[in-house]
Amino acid sequence: MAPRRRTVVGLVAAIAGVALLVWQIRAAGPAAIADRLSQVGWWFVAILGLSFGRLLLRSIAWRALMGNAAPLGRTLAATMGGDAIGNLSFLNLLISEPAKAAYIGRDVGTARAFAALTAENFFYSVSVAVYILIGTAALLYAFQGHLPEPVVWSGVGALALMAVILAGAGWMAVARPAIASEIVRRVPIAGVAKWADRVKQFEALTYGSAGSSGRLTTALAAQVGFHVLSFVETWLTLWLLAGAADALAAFILDTANRIVNVVFRFVPMRAGVDEITSESVASSIGLATGIGTAMGLVRKARVLTWAAVGLAVWVRRGLLWGKA
Repeated sequence: MAPRRRTVVGLVAAIAGVALLVWQIRAAGPAAIADRLSQVGWWFVAILGLSFGRLLLRSIAWRALMGNAAPLGRTLAATMGGDAIGNLSFLNLLISEPAKAAYIGRDVGTARAFAALTAENFFYSVSVAVYILIGTAALLYAFQGHLPEPVVWSGVGALALMAVILAGAGWMAVARPAIASEIVRRVPIAGVAKWADRVKQFEALTYGSAGSSGRLTTALAAQVGFHVLSFVETWLTLWLLAGAADALAAFILDTANRIVNVVFRFVPMRAGVDEITSESVASSIGLATGIGTAMGLVRKARVLTWAAVGLAVWVRRGLLWGKA
């Protein structure tokens, strides 16, 4: 996609997201939202701490799959910088992951860093699919007969999609297929097929990143820790906004946020769609009006905070947006 077209698409996605966000805030009531947000106060520092722990755990998983060849501090900086760029762009993973590899490439080599990062994303995606599967099943079971039909059908669709993803992931883990290289090899464009062998080498490097049981154990433990901290963050936010927090409600709301992150990655910061989805799910499980919207806004503030830090780290490293 040409740079000018990328810019136009990005602007359209951002404007649409902001418009949805404004509409949702007005629908929930600006005064009520402001009142709930004021209850967060200095507890926002704790929310930032929990989210930092999640960034750290994913960095630990990535570093383990690189054989601990890169310093943890620089791996964390690469994670924060790449996530900042991805969250602010409609391209998301297409720009954030190569950016992370470029950042840490000076230490371990870009190809090795990117291969390990691809493996880490695989394990993360599997863990997200399991999380969504359990959370959605809990929603449909605990609130059966009380959910709006659109929420029920969305839940059923999420269950089906996650089941397919997990089945595909299981097959890939066992068969280790060279899918990408075969696709490249069959592209009927002159000059493209010659890259097939290099792509196949990269696939082998990616599969090899998880070849050690020690690396795999560390990566999987980090993914579990990531989701635990995410749940705690959602529970704490719900407790601050509502004055009380039910563990099941927090788990369901956290699951809804995962689904939004998967489906709407192309929307910068998931603006608007996060708040609308959270509000819909929150009201469906009996929470007061405005709580879901306020939770989405707290997440926005957290993402913006770390995005500012990540961009500062990125610039300090001497890398620019265009180079990413």
